[in-house]
Amino acid sequence: MFRTIIVIALLGATLRVAALDIAPACVRPDRPRIPDGSTATEEALLQARTVLEQYLAAGDRYLTCLREFEVGLGEAITEVDGSEIVMRYNTMVDEMYLAGDEFNIALRRFKEQ
Repeated sequence: MFRTIIVIALLGATLRVAALDIAPACVRPDRPRIPDGSTATEEALLQARTVLEQYLAAGDRYLTCLREFEVGLGEAITEVDGSEIVMRYNTMVDEMYLAGDEFNIALRRFKEQ
């Protein structure tokens, strides 16, 4: 799992650098920090859930923006543009799942206390 986090973080950093050319109006949200469930308070986890929900909503807006950008290119889309958009889309989806998984793990650890 740690390896997955590293790979996604590196992809995210790469995408941010390349973000200047593709879909400039689409703002990719930063993944929230999820507290360690074995040491977090109930209040901290409730706040993390709220932040996670906001992040997931922002992620959905980002994905919608990417789709709309791709459709807006129409026939002018190149293979490179299409591949870049798909990579960004898939990376965002992966990060959203990862954030949800991190929260669920934290919640399980909290309940085990």
